Amino acid sequence: MFAVLRNREFATLCAIGGLQSICRWLELLAFGVYVFDKTGSPLLVTMVTLVKFAPLAVFGIPFGALTSIYASRSLYLWGVAIMIAVNLCGLLMAMQGSLAIWQVFIISFIGGLFWVLDFPVRRALIGDAVNHGNLGDAMAVDTIANNGTRMLGPLGGGALLQFVGLSGAFLFSLAIYIVCYVLTLRLQIGRVYIANTRKESILEKIRQGLQQLDKQPLLVALLMVTVVYNLFGFPLLSLVPVLGRDALQLSPGMVGLLASMEGAGALLGSLLVLRFGRVLQYRRIYVGGLLVYFAASIAYSLSSWAVSIAVWLILAGVGSAAFAAMQTTLLILNSAAVYRGRLFGLLSLSIGAGVLGFIHVGILANSLGVQWAVFISALLGIVATVAIKMRWPAVLSEQKVSL
Repeated sequence: MFAVLRNREFATLCAIGGLQSICRWLELLAFGVYVFDKTGSPLLVTMVTLVKFAPLAVFGIPFGALTSIYASRSLYLWGVAIMIAVNLCGLLMAMQGSLAIWQVFIISFIGGLFWVLDFPVRRALIGDAVNHGNLGDAMAVDTIANNGTRMLGPLGGGALLQFVGLSGAFLFSLAIYIVCYVLTLRLQIGRVYIANTRKESILEKIRQGLQQLDKQPLLVALLMVTVVYNLFGFPLLSLVPVLGRDALQLSPGMVGLLASMEGAGALLGSLLVLRFGRVLQYRRIYVGGLLVYFAASIAYSLSSWAVSIAVWLILAGVGSAAFAAMQTTLLILNSAAVYRGRLFGLLSLSIGAGVLGFIHVGILANSLGVQWAVFISALLGIVATVAIKMRWPAVLSEQKVSL
C-alpha cells in the first residue's frame, strides 16, 4: 500500500478519484431525498439517478476514442471546469429557492457526463502511473479512497440536506471540484496522447476497440459481469433513501447514515482486497464479490429493522468493493495500452446498462414496493452471473500478472 502511495502521480490520481466520489455519492443521496420529498415518487427518485447513468451508455465509447486524439489531462480539466460552473449555478438557484425538479435532472445528467471521463482518463492513467506488478494493490488503494469517501458522501449529504438544505450540498461540491481542478493541473502524465502513424476518424478508433473483443473473448466476459452489476445491482442503492424515508420513517440525517453503511462495507472490502487480493485470485474476487453483493441485497430486502438492514448493507458494500477493485485491474491486465482508452469507453457503455436497470427497478418499486423490487432484481443478478460463468469459464480462471 505505502509503495504505491509513494508514487506521486498515482497518489494525485487517487486523491482526485476520492474527492469526486464524495460529490457523486453526496449528489445521489441529496438529489434522491430532495426529489422524493418534493414528489413522493420512488420512480422519479430512480429516474434522477438514471439520468446520471445515461451518459455512460451514450457517450462512453466516443469519449474513450477522444483520449487517442486529445491529451487525457486536458480532457479532464475541461470536465472539472464544467462541474465547477454547474455546481455554482445549482448553488445560486437553491439559495433563491427556484430550483425545479427538471433542473435537478439536468444537473444530474451533466454530472453523469463528467463521470464518463473517469474511466477512459483517470483510471486508464493509473495503468500508466504504476507497473503491472503493483496494479492490483494500486486499484485496491484507489477503491479504498473511493469507498471511504463514498461513506462520507451520504453522511455529508444527509446532514447538509437536513441542517442547511440543498444549497449546502452544492456549496460543498463546488469547493471539492475546485480542489480537483488544482490537483489535475499538477499531473505530469496524460499531457500527450499515444500518436498513431496515420490519421484516423473517431469511428475508426471505435471500430478498432470493438475488434479487440473479437480477439479476446475474456474481455467480453469481464464486461458482461459489469453489465450484470449495473443492470441488477447498482440501481438498488438508489432505493435506500426511499426505504429509509418511506418504510422506516427516518429523518434525512438518519437516511444518510443508513446509506453510508454500504460505503462503510465497501471500505472494509477494499482493505480486505488489498490484504488478500493476490492470494484469493483476481478473477474470482471479481465474480465472487458480485455474488456476495446480490446475496446481501436479498437479505436486506427481507428485513424490516433498520439495524439489520444496515448490517446487510455493510456486507453488500464488501462485495461491491471486491468487484469494483478488480473491474479496472482486470481490464488493464488483459489489454494493450494503445487500445486502453477505447476499451475503457466500452466499460463505460457496460456501466451504462444501469439506465435499463434504473427503469426496471423503478417500475418494480412503484408497483410492488421497494423491498420486493430489491429482492427480484438481486435474484435475477445471481442467475445472470451464473449464466456468464457457464458461457465463459475463463472468467474464473487464474489471472497471470507480470512483475
